[in-house]
Amino acid sequence: MQHIRVPVLVVGGGLTGLSSAMLLAWRGVRVLVVERHASTARWPLARGVNPRTMELLQVIPGLEDDLQAASPQSFVDFAVVVAESVTGRELSVIQPRRELSTTVCPRAAMCGIGQQHLEAVLLRHARLLSADVRFSTVMTELIQDADGVYATLRDLNSGIKTKVHADYLIAADGGRSGVRKSLDVDMHGLGTISHSILIFFEANLRDVVKRPGFVVYNLQNPNFAGAFVPTDHPNIGEVVVEYDPQRESVDDYTDERCIGMVRAALGVPDLTMRVLDVRPWEMSAFVADRMAVGRVFLAGDAAHTMPPTGGLDSQTSMQDAADLAWKLALVLQHKAGPQLLDTYEMERHPVAEITVARQVANYVERVRPDWSELNAPGATGDIYETAGGYRYRSAAIISDGPDDGQPTEDPFHPTGRPGFRVPHVWLERDGVRISTLDLVGHEFVLFAGREGGAWAEAAHQTSSALGITVECFRIGVDLVEANSDALTRLGITESGASLVRPDGFVAWRCRDGDANAVDVLSDALQRLLFRNPRSCEASRPRAPSSHDDDYPMFPVGVPSFA
Repeated sequence: MQHIRVPVLVVGGGLTGLSSAMLLAWRGVRVLVVERHASTARWPLARGVNPRTMELLQVIPGLEDDLQAASPQSFVDFAVVVAESVTGRELSVIQPRRELSTTVCPRAAMCGIGQQHLEAVLLRHARLLSADVRFSTVMTELIQDADGVYATLRDLNSGIKTKVHADYLIAADGGRSGVRKSLDVDMHGLGTISHSILIFFEANLRDVVKRPGFVVYNLQNPNFAGAFVPTDHPNIGEVVVEYDPQRESVDDYTDERCIGMVRAALGVPDLTMRVLDVRPWEMSAFVADRMAVGRVFLAGDAAHTMPPTGGLDSQTSMQDAADLAWKLALVLQHKAGPQLLDTYEMERHPVAEITVARQVANYVERVRPDWSELNAPGATGDIYETAGGYRYRSAAIISDGPDDGQPTEDPFHPTGRPGFRVPHVWLERDGVRISTLDLVGHEFVLFAGREGGAWAEAAHQTSSALGITVECFRIGVDLVEANSDALTRLGITESGASLVRPDGFVAWRCRDGDANAVDVLSDALQRLLFRNPRSCEASRPRAPSSHDDDYPMFPVGVPSFA
């Protein structure tokens, strides 16, 4: 039997698992991914990469170009249409605010790539960065203790078993997560909302779908009730229709029946077409009670499921991966104390709650307004606040003022406060126009004003003392303001400073100058990274906290995994 030692084991090789692997490998962490399926996704079960997710992914060299090449369609012309049929009368149209791509996320286009192409691109880059990704492989046993995670893997083709010892495990194994169940982590929420049949078909759709870009159609006519979703292939479409699994099965959806449904949905009774695949799908709204148990972290659908209305389901999953990646890298490289990993659940769990609530509210509003009994407790703000204005509260954020208690802010009017994404500001560097967002995403970044020379020196000294990178940019010296509003948007004066984490979130802010800039910045970073102020050394690899007294110390979940 083969034995493997690896810092991070990822169970699940979908969007969440592959994003985790790619981002960890890019940060220099060796990672092993195991996926029970034989390959990446075959169909576009999810669509698109929104601007916030693109910001987190585009730090990978060449990734954005590959995504655009795989799917040149963008979401600039995205719309949700309520109609009688695709070619019939339109009842209402919902379109995103155009200024999203100019005032909030100007450097990250909304890419309309399908899941099957997105997973292929993520896999390619993960492997280019030396991530070990194995398909047709399942985990059959899991044990964890204070020193690590111990798993048994089985190759579904050969039957060969492999023992793995990892420091940490990311459970990215989907909504029916065997890892989550084995850890006895319960889920809460509305539960199953509906069961649907997904019909993928091939037809000449160029003369059928008149609207440009990516359009989701919610349809209702005497012969059809459901949805039509075009894919990023001009001749392949998807029709979604609800069904009752207690009365029907997938086998009842014959080619003849599916062809009739597609024709009714499109409003083309003589459409020439071919059914490619028919599969069941369950829509649900759940959030795991916990997203971390000992050395195991739940991410993606293993931690939260939601309706697709709003398009934040896969985005939230990939953003889980990004939050974990930079924190795991710093801890494993002994640049941060293990307590930094506790902030994953502190930050991402509230985001999961408000995102699920918002997606459910969107579903009721757009699809089932008759479901008055299906409410969405916790839904706050609009889709833009949920997608790009959510707030982190944890020990990895140092507040600079009273907490207003709000989970989001308007991303079109950002405040620059700690806990929120750094605002976009247009600047110039060596004559080239750039955004503040172009300067973050790798290491810590310190933005300071023209009179912030002391902060620049503090960044240099602190970087050397702590063994981390803190790059300082003085606005008015290193960077030229384009509209003279940079400091206002960041919430600092000419002598102030704003510290941005590797994930683009403001971690700490000092509005004005400080005579003890070196000590102030050093203290802030040591607090954020859980470093010992006296020795400036990180703690040993993470042991379970008192919150994790009930994590499994014995083999669990063989029936769940196998």
